[in-house]
Amino acid sequence: MAGAFGGGLYEHIVVMPIWSASPPSSFSIIQPDTGVPLQRFWIPIHAAITVFILLALYLTWSDNRVRRLLLLGLASYIVMRAWSALFFIPEMLKFQKIPLDAAPSVELSARVAKWTFWTWFREPLDMLSLLCSLLSVYWLGRS
Repeated sequence: MAGAFGGGLYEHIVVMPIWSASPPSSFSIIQPDTGVPLQRFWIPIHAAITVFILLALYLTWSDNRVRRLLLLGLASYIVMRAWSALFFIPEMLKFQKIPLDAAPSVELSARVAKWTFWTWFREPLDMLSLLCSLLSVYWLGRS
């Protein structure tokens, strides 16, 4: 969860201002062959989160407080992942396919603005999942 939260902050603070600056010419940083390898980071992170949160639930199911915290963190994570799967990932994949030398357009700028605005609301979901995970470890040690 900490990796997802930190990776999200890094993308928001460092990567997103670069790729969203002047689309489509600024999309070079998100191009699959020449840009930041987003999938190589995010796919393993989300695979690990999925495995470890399910394992943690299985191993701590008898501890009511820990179970509730983990389920709340999982719910927040599922909302964030579903939102990503339905909007953010498909749109990013479309951005990655736009030729860098394509003409800028009002429609593309609006799509980028929409993506960059709404993505800030995913970070609190990651933060809630991380907080729930950390609190579950804290309370597990107190049980």
